[in-house]
Amino acid sequence: MKKYFLPASGALFVLTLLIVSCNKINLPTELGRDLIPTVDNIHTFDTTIEVQTYNGIFDPLTDSFKMAYNYMHLVGAINNDPVFGKTDARLFFQLSPGGYPFKNVPLSLYLDSVVLVLDHSLTYGDSLSTQTLQVSEIDPSAVFKADSVTAYKLNDLFPTVGTLGTTTVTPATLKDSIELVNYPTYGDTTLVANQIRIKLNNSFGQRLLSYDSLGVSNYDSVFATKFKGFAIESIGGGNALMGVGLTSANTRLEVYYRYNNATTPDDIDTTVTTYTFLGSSSYANANANYINRDYSGTQVLNGAGDQAEDPIVYIQNNPGTYTHIKVPLNGFPNSVVHLAELQMESIYDPSDSLFYSWPNIFLDVYDSSATKYKLTPYLFGASGSALTGYSLIGMETFYSNTNLLQPFYFKEDPSGNRVRQLRFNLTRYVQQIASYNQPVYLMRLYAPTTVSLPLGDPTTSTTDDIRFTIPTTSARGVPGVGRIRFGGGNHPTQKMKLRVVYSRL
Repeated sequence: MKKYFLPASGALFVLTLLIVSCNKINLPTELGRDLIPTVDNIHTFDTTIEVQTYNGIFDPLTDSFKMAYNYMHLVGAINNDPVFGKTDARLFFQLSPGGYPFKNVPLSLYLDSVVLVLDHSLTYGDSLSTQTLQVSEIDPSAVFKADSVTAYKLNDLFPTVGTLGTTTVTPATLKDSIELVNYPTYGDTTLVANQIRIKLNNSFGQRLLSYDSLGVSNYDSVFATKFKGFAIESIGGGNALMGVGLTSANTRLEVYYRYNNATTPDDIDTTVTTYTFLGSSSYANANANYINRDYSGTQVLNGAGDQAEDPIVYIQNNPGTYTHIKVPLNGFPNSVVHLAELQMESIYDPSDSLFYSWPNIFLDVYDSSATKYKLTPYLFGASGSALTGYSLIGMETFYSNTNLLQPFYFKEDPSGNRVRQLRFNLTRYVQQIASYNQPVYLMRLYAPTTVSLPLGDPTTSTTDDIRFTIPTTSARGVPGVGRIRFGGGNHPTQKMKLRVVYSRL
C-alpha cells in the first residue's frame, strides 16, 4: 500500500502554530541530563511539536526478510487477537541422520515407533488454548533446498502430500516434565520437558527402515532425494504461536526399532536412532517459516493505506505493520538544540498481556531522492575499515533509555493503566536542520526482526554503500512475535510528539 503526503511547510510561522506547549520543567530530574540549561521561556525554550502519523501494512511479497536456520521458528495459529486479527504460522524443514542411521544389518530391521520431537522455546498468545498440529510431507516435486540463493521469505509456502501424524497440544503444559522409556535399556526412564512430541504413522517409519540399503558413504545425499522434508501447521483451535529452535538438541526425529543381533542367533536388540537438523555441513538442511497475517475486520486495516492522519499507530513485528511519521521541522529557528526527542505512549488494551510487545522497535528515514530507507542522519557513525570490517556506533544514544533490549519507560495513562513510553533521541539530527537547513525526511516507525540499512548522512564517505544490520544478532527479535499500539499525532489524550529544548542564537 502506498502513502501520499502533503509537502511540509517551510514557513516559520507554521512551525510556531504547531507549538502546543512551552513550560518549565525539572530536566535533570525527569531526563537525567545535567547539561541541559534551565528553561526560562526567554532564551531557552521547552517546545512540543505536533507530528502527523500514517499507518501502513508491509507487503509480504516485497518484504526482503529471509529466514535463517538459526532464527527461532514459529508454528501454530492466533485466531482471536482483538486488535491485530489472525496469524497462521507453518513450519517447513528437513532433518538428516548425519550418516548411516541404523545398525548395519540391512533388511533385518523391525519398527517399534517413530516420533517427531520439536524444541518448545516460547509461547506467544494464550498458553491455555488447545490446538491441533498436523505433520505432512513436503511434496517430492517441490523445490526445497538449503543454499544462499534459496533462503526463504516469510511468504514462501510449499505444497504437501499426505498426513504423517497429528497431535493436540496446550502450550502451558509443555513445560511440564513427562516420563519416557530410555532406549535401548528399556528398564530406565528419562524425564523431558519443553518438547512437542508428535507420533508419526508406522508406514512412514517403515519407509525409513526400507532406506537401509542406500549405502553408508552417501546415505544423506540419497535420503534427501527420497524424502523432501516435514511440513507442520495448525489445523484446529488455538490462539497462540509456539517457538521452535531447529538447531536445538530437542528438535529431532526418533526412530525406535529392533534388529537381529549378528553375533547371537535369535537375539533381538532394541535401539533408537535420531535425525537432527544440520545447519552447516555438506548436506545442510533446508528450512522455511510461513507466517501470514489476516487483518480482515480489524482496527489495523481500517486505518492503513489512506491519506488521513491516524490517531492510533499500529506496530507489529514482520510480517506486519509500520507507521510513517511526518515532523514539520522546515524553518526551525537557528538555535542550539539541547534535546530533541520523539516521544510516544502505548495505548492500553487488555489483550496486551497475551500479545505482548517485542522491544525491537526502530525508527529510520526515507530519502526520496535516493528512493531508499536509511539510518536517521547524524545520529550514527561507522568504525573500522574495509580491511577490518565496519561496525555501527551511536546506537547507545539513539534511545534515551540506553538498555537497547527494552527501550521503554513506564507510566500511567489517563485511565490509570500502566503503559509504555518510548523516546528516540534525535538531537543531533534536529541540530543539523536548525543550523544548516539539512533535509527533513519522512520517518518510519516499525518493529523489524532485523534490518540492513546504510548510514543516513549526506556524504561521499566510503561507508555510504555499507549496510549495517540492526539490531545486532544478540538483540534480534523473533519473526511473527510482538505488537503494540501507540498514540498517533492527533490522538486526543496520548499524542505522539517531538519535544525540543533549545536556546535561540
